[in-house]
Parts: sequence; C-alpha cells; structure tokens
Amino acid sequence: MIQLPRRSVTRFFIPLIDVLTLLFCIFLLMPLIKATDEDASAAQGPETAVSAPKKPTSKTAGRERQREDVTQSRKERIRRLQENLFIRVLEIDADTGKLFYHDADQRQEIRNQDDAVKLITTHREEAGTRELYYLFLYPRRLTGFPLRSQTERYENWFRGVAHTIDNPRGTP
Repeated sequence: MIQLPRRSVTRFFIPLIDVLTLLFCIFLLMPLIKATDEDASAAQGPETAVSAPKKPTSKTAGRERQREDVTQSRKERIRRLQENLFIRVLEIDADTGKLFYHDADQRQEIRNQDDAVKLITTHREEAGTRELYYLFLYPRRLTGFPLRSQTERYENWFRGVAHTIDNPRGTP
C-alpha cells in the first residue's frame, strides 16, 4: 500500500522559491554594482591608471571597436544626408493654424497652392542637385490648431515633394 509522505512538499518549495527570487534580484542588480565599481576605479585618479596599465581583453577591444564603427557610420550617414538633402522648415501658427516660413527674418505666409508651388520652385532652384525636403513643425503649445482639414490641405500642396510633419503630441 502507498503511504503519504510525513512531511509536506510545500515545506521544501516555499523556502526554495524565496531563495530563487533573492538570487534573481541579485542578478538584476549586478550591472548597477559593476558600473559603480568601474566609476570608483576611474575616480581613484590617473596615478593608478599610469602605474598599472590595464590590458584590454579581446572581448572589450572588440566591443570598443564595434562602438567606434557604429559612431563612425552614424557620422558618415549624417554627412551624406547633409550633402544630399536641402531641408526647409515650415511652421504652423499656434493661434490660426496657418502655414508660414521665415525668409530673411521675415515671416512669409503660404496662403494657397499657388504660393506653395512658387515656394517649391524657388527652393528647387536653390537646392541644385540636392533633394528638397520640407519639415512641417506643429506648434509646441496646445491650442487646437492646426485643424485636420488644414493639415490635409498642406499635405496636398506639398504632395510632390518629400516632407514630414513633426507633431510633438504624435497624433495627426
């Protein structure tokens, strides 16, 4: 006949789960502790660094090389974008929702599609071989403008040109 064990299995598993939870928390905190140890060794001063030069391991050297490659490729992409794009910023008025741009410290309103076509033509001539790109800036304060109909109208005016709408609230 099968007999039940004298002790309950839960008497064993509950302390085990506690220990595993504690170990997992320590595992999560390890990167923070390691970062403070590195900061403390850097704060000791240049004397220790000069007296005991640290040889980079192949793993850390590889990581450093990867970081340098990533930063170099970012710089290269930014440089190519700056060479190839002719970016112009168009702003949307917070009080009326009207579209405007700044030309020689003067605020010029774009009232209709004809104004937009003239502006695009002028900017294409200025751009030369670079690609013309417009950035529409929404107002930074919440006023209710531009209306959805205004935004759609502006997008239709600039349909043939690359453009983006920068909306800080993330909704069109």
